[in-house]
Amino acid sequence: MSYWVRMLCLLAAGAALTTGAAHASPRALLIGVADVPGNPLPGIDLDLDNMKKVADLMGFKPGEIKVLSNQQATYANVKQALSTWARDGVGPDDRVLIYFSGHGTRVPDPSPDNANGADDALVMHDVERARVGGKATLKNVLIGHEFGAALAAIPSHDILVLVDACHSGSATRDLPLGNGRLGVSSGVMKFFSYPGMPSGQTTRALKVSSGNENYAALSAARDDEFAVGTEQGGLFTLGVVDAIESASRAGQHPTVIDLRNDATTYIASHTDEQSRHHPVADGNERLIRGALNLIPLRDGQGPNWKALADLATRGDALKVSGAAHQVRVGEQILVDVTLPRAGYLNVVSVDSQDRATVLYPNKFKGDNQVAAGPFRFPTADMNFILRAAEPAGPSLVVAFLTDSPVNFLTLGVEGRDAAGHMQQVFTEVSARATRAISVEARPSQFAAGTMTVLVAK
Repeated sequence: MSYWVRMLCLLAAGAALTTGAAHASPRALLIGVADVPGNPLPGIDLDLDNMKKVADLMGFKPGEIKVLSNQQATYANVKQALSTWARDGVGPDDRVLIYFSGHGTRVPDPSPDNANGADDALVMHDVERARVGGKATLKNVLIGHEFGAALAAIPSHDILVLVDACHSGSATRDLPLGNGRLGVSSGVMKFFSYPGMPSGQTTRALKVSSGNENYAALSAARDDEFAVGTEQGGLFTLGVVDAIESASRAGQHPTVIDLRNDATTYIASHTDEQSRHHPVADGNERLIRGALNLIPLRDGQGPNWKALADLATRGDALKVSGAAHQVRVGEQILVDVTLPRAGYLNVVSVDSQDRATVLYPNKFKGDNQVAAGPFRFPTADMNFILRAAEPAGPSLVVAFLTDSPVNFLTLGVEGRDAAGHMQQVFTEVSARATRAISVEARPSQFAAGTMTVLVAK
């Protein structure tokens, strides 16, 4: 009898574990607001694309990710998403990611416990100017203490908040970066200024930390600094994405402190001193210093791989082939593309660690306008041989042929010096480049094809 009792106990325990796993409800809420009346922001769509990759690397499945962009990101919709979708079914051990990219601002705070008389806020799509109690203010903004209360109501004890906005700045929008490494020369302050706005320093997007919060927050800038948005996306977001991808490729599990430090370094390397800002970590110290779970980028099928492969399925079929589908490190690689018509050709490779590289065009051949017929890469006039390199494993080659000019080299983020001159032969694929193909797919036709090559040591 004791045997059956033990068996029943084991079965019950197993069922409980299975049930708990089945009901796990992680959530990622990504919010981006570019279309603000009279004060639009560049690159917010790219920020959201990049943060989808981060959510993927953190283990969130597509059904666990909700995106509110522009017209969707009204004050009412964001409040509802925080109070229902980000909360319902979420347990204490479920991870929650909340991301915002857009304008920050300051508004008068009627709360008697705020000695400054002002509060920070995040600007929603339907923001309006108003007067309350004789003071100029804004309607339809998410005030800091509202945001903090919404987070406190989420049952999870493991929330990561990323805010690419600022709560300091001026009415001046454009800002020279003083550095050309991004391929753009200027940015925009992510700060919404309005007549009668209260002055003085405030907290970031949340109240001052008590240390008992259920979140760790990383904000783009200090209280007296401005965050910068560019045509390539927000500098803070680009820095966080770079840190997450690098850690995932190395099989590491960074802390929020690591993300802060890496993002700070990234921002410094892409700006001059006057346009530089410094990310700040707030919240629960245990979460701030705890390791983030990341999926290691191995054996292909990472976010870049999946995004480019999916994008290729939306175009007309393009034949892509090579001399061999399996090569060893150091052996030559040739890529042949049969072009059904003239247009603009981009060829990309994604290695087993999800590093997406623009093979064509490149430093030796920047013009990617091509004629119909057979095309072989590298071309004879490039004067180099393309050889297989580590990491070993599967690599995806994708070719895109567009009717209108799309050039992944000029849209790339990496490979330039501070003066903006391309120094590397190849650049990495940027969110701006893939977004350009997505836009091309709507008004006109494009063609695409893929090939998988296995690189062995």
